This record gives sequence, structure tokens and C-alpha cells, in this order.
Amino acid sequence: MDKKYRDLIAYRVCKNMPKDFHIEALKCQAIIERTIIFRSIKDESLKIESIDNNYIDNRIYQAVDDTKNLVIMFNNSPILAFYHVSCGGSTENSENILNRKIDYLRGVTCDECKKNKNVDNIIDVDLEELSSLFNCKVPSGFLDAFSIEDILKVIKKTESKRIESILVFNKEIKGIEFSKNLNLDSLRFGFRPIRIRFYTKGIGHGLGLCQYGANEKAKNNWKFSDILNYYYTNINICKVEEFNSNFPLKNIKIFIDPGHGGEDLGYSSENGLIEKEITLKISLILKEKLEEYGADVAISRDKDEYVSLDKRVSMIKEYNPDFLISIHLNKSKFESVCGIEGFYYWGDVEGKNLGENIMNILSERLNIKNRGIREGKVYILREIGCSGVYFELGYLSNHEEAKNFRDKEFINNVVMYMIEGLLKYYQNKMLT
Repeated sequence: MDKKYRDLIAYRVCKNMPKDFHIEALKCQAIIERTIIFRSIKDESLKIESIDNNYIDNRIYQAVDDTKNLVIMFNNSPILAFYHVSCGGSTENSENILNRKIDYLRGVTCDECKKNKNVDNIIDVDLEELSSLFNCKVPSGFLDAFSIEDILKVIKKTESKRIESILVFNKEIKGIEFSKNLNLDSLRFGFRPIRIRFYTKGIGHGLGLCQYGANEKAKNNWKFSDILNYYYTNINICKVEEFNSNFPLKNIKIFIDPGHGGEDLGYSSENGLIEKEITLKISLILKEKLEEYGADVAISRDKDEYVSLDKRVSMIKEYNPDFLISIHLNKSKFESVCGIEGFYYWGDVEGKNLGENIMNILSERLNIKNRGIREGKVYILREIGCSGVYFELGYLSNHEEAKNFRDKEFINNVVMYMIEGLLKYYQNKMLT
């Protein structure tokens, strides 16, 4: 893990678990925090808070380093790594909290929490406050003479004895809403009419890892992998590829092929644009920017010269890249035809996935038509023996698109969004 994410993981472990917990429990939390971060990267929702390194204990760094690159996976995707302080005796099934079944979030017994009295709590609530919290109308004189069931009545409990729904002054309230509005520590609660007194056992929603239980199991010689596999059902603890935030394409080899060149002009527009010049311009900027992101990049031509198809194939085979990116423009006898399109060779799933990522972002960011990516019997793709995408980045026969390719800012944006698509592809690949 690069230093930026190492510090972030350690900082979040410090915030979310007591520093004096057993090292195996801290390792569990480190893997959970890493899993949450990598899932956020995949969903493009990662927010990095400011980090005070002085706040991070050396034992926390040890837990992070001892679990380097490990995340929790289910069916080749990082899990929703729910955790809570103390379950009170058993964890919960996801459908009782999230209203949907998640195969790895199954309730399990937690004997350690049954014995833990430190998380038992009592909260007293005035009846008027209770009715106000849930916007319930209380009949005049009702509070002068009542039975407890006229105020609160449990309608349904889950198998693990958590409140699923409750009647509040004859109004049905979901247990999770009730617990949240009263700031109760747990859905496992009881009550009696002293004002009204709520008894909670445990702290948190009860999903996933129970931190108190994990710490007690660690004291009893459980390893982090055993603990995680106990609280998350049928998961795999996997090592993900390194992802360096400063050089996210480090060790990735890319070959760029600017179409045409020399006496081979390619297509041209009515106002004098020539395909070979535009493809070279885009390719040179793309090469420079990819190298800034850490990629190893080769190119079939870096000036206006003719390079035969066979020579291009030979150069690509010798370089043996992870990907070929071939840059071209298109032309039609119909001026209205416009948009970007791409081709991959039959069976090249990675080429297809990369092409889709790049084209979707180009289309969305530049507001241009996405004509799709499809299998194509393109000679260069067939012969090179590696993954590749053959891009047609626009139509020189279309007035608006030809005008765009005269704009330096537009060309820079094309390159920037192609790289964004590449980064998204490799971030997704890293996680699966």
C-alpha cells in the first residue's frame, strides 16, 4: 500500500477501534478499513480526511503493515464491511436492518458479548417526549391512567431478539427508526413504565464484525483471518494489486499507434484538416500524460513519417505491451454522421472493457455521440497478440466535429478523458 493510503487506513483504525485492543483485533479493523477505502475507490466516492500522524500509535501501523494489501472479498467484489462496537450476544441478518439479504452478512452468536455488562445501558424518556418524537397524538387524560401496552407494544422481534417493529401510542414504528430517534445503543432493548425506561444491550446495528467479540476472541488465540471468517459468511481475504496514488499506472506498458503518416494522409476535411496530423498530435500528448502517471509508453511514430502496418505490428510485438491504443478518425459521405466508436479483436475481453470505459467517459464529458465498441477484424488487432483498442475519435466529414479538432483545448480534453477511462479501468481491475 502506498504511504498515502497506509496513513489513511491507520488513521481510521485509530478513530474506530480502541488502540489498546489485541493486535489481531486491530488487524481485523485494518482490513475492514482498507476494504471500505478500496470499495470507495471503485465507486468513485473516496474522500480523504486530513490526517494527524502524531495521533497514530505504532501498534496501529503494525496492524496495517502486517495485513498489507489484504481486503475482504465476496464473489470477486469488496464487501460492505459493516462493523459495530458490541452485538450484545449475537449479530444480525442484513435483511432485518437493510431490508435486503446480503449473503455474507448473516447473524452469528457471540458468547463473549453475552457476558459483557459494560455495554448494557438504561435510558429514561418522558411520555410527552416520546409522543413528540414520533409525532403521535395523545388523547386528553390518556397519560393519567394507562397500561403499558397503550403506550408501547412490541409487534415483532427478529430471531436474535432485536425489535423489528413497535407500536407507539397505537402507531406502528420500525425498530430501526425507533432506535435512531431515541439514540438507543442497540435494537435489542426492553422497557418498563418509570417515565419509560429503555434497556439496551450492545452498541450499534449488529451487522458484520462485533469489535468487542473480535477483541475477546483474539485474547483466546484467534487469528485475524479466523475472526473475519466468523463474522462475515463465506468471504475470501484477498491480496489486491498495489495502487500508487502518485503513479497509478506504474509498471503498466502501453503502446500508442497514431494512424497513418508520411504519404499516407488518412482522411481529410473540407477545411484542410488531415487525419495523420491530428492522430499524431493526440498521441504525443497522450504519451506525455501517461508517462506522468507512471506508465511505460512506446509509440509507433513521433513525427510525420510513413510506418507500414507490418512494421507497426513488429514494433508492438517486440514491446509486448499490456495494451495497444490505436488512434484514428473517420469520414462518411453523410455530413450528419458523427460520434466516437471503437473496435477490439474477437475474444479480447480486456480490450472491450478498456474501450468501454474510455468511450463512456469521452462521450459523457465531451457530450459527443457514443457509437459503441464492437468486434472488428482489424489487421493490427488480429496480428499483435495482446489486448488493444482501435479508436475512431470523430468524423472529419461532420462540420462540428471537424471544428472541434482545430481546438487545442478540445484535443487536450480528449487526452485527459482517455486517461480518466484508463485509470477507472485499472482501479476496477485492481479490485476484481
